[in-house]
Amino acid sequence: MINFNGNCFHSFKAAPEELLHKLTFLPIHTHHLIAFKGKITLLEAHYFSIMATLRRSRVEIPMQYTLEFFQEQLDLLNDFNSSHADFQRLSIKFYRKQNPTQGVKVTSICFLMQFERVLWDSRALEITLYKDHYIFANDYSNRFQTNESLRNLAKVFAYENGFGVALLLNDQKRLVESTNGSFFLIEQDIIQTPAISEGPIDDVFRKAFIDFLRNEMEFTLIETEIPIFSLQQAQEMFLISTIYGFVHISQFRKKKFEVKISNRLRDAFLTYLKNQL
Repeated sequence: MINFNGNCFHSFKAAPEELLHKLTFLPIHTHHLIAFKGKITLLEAHYFSIMATLRRSRVEIPMQYTLEFFQEQLDLLNDFNSSHADFQRLSIKFYRKQNPTQGVKVTSICFLMQFERVLWDSRALEITLYKDHYIFANDYSNRFQTNESLRNLAKVFAYENGFGVALLLNDQKRLVESTNGSFFLIEQDIIQTPAISEGPIDDVFRKAFIDFLRNEMEFTLIETEIPIFSLQQAQEMFLISTIYGFVHISQFRKKKFEVKISNRLRDAFLTYLKNQL
């Protein structure tokens, strides 16, 4: 089920040639949201994040792109959707209608919405380091689209070497994020995650989890620089993202991680998200 610029279709086969032509371009922005029984959690925060990214992308933002408009489009797609799973991911991709030229520097855009299944299970994966290429520690790296190709390369590296996920480093050779989302380290009552200045994706889901930890739980959350050796000192390690859900890390090299605290955080955060509807 897809919603292309306000028109819903059962599949891409039923979509017009205009849509298929737009998909030959790279999206200027991809945004992922979580839906519970068709309702989006943290919708207002997602909306402002989308608008901020589109403004930075130097495109012509349609006047009808209001919060109410996106809510209407979500409802339209949800009503059209024949499969109402309790827990879904909604992806919104924005495309230029044409490539920039000297005559048309700032181009207009269109959007594509699509519901997808997401597994919020208790997978435990072994992790490795990807060191062939680095993420630059600057604010442009905080956009999802900027390093997507690099994350895909790191995924292939991990799979080829028998791992489920890989950690990426920034140009200062510090830990920045994983191929499966933002990562967090637990050591006693302290939880660490890379600071935004280190170059990780600055998304709504990460912010919501940080707010949840600071306001709802008894842990001290620290956003900081994290060197590689910190992995050996941590008791537990986990990843979160709207794409992969909540992923436990079982082992890094010879270091084995526990899952007791992160299991409790997973269940509590899921309840927290449902309460934000």
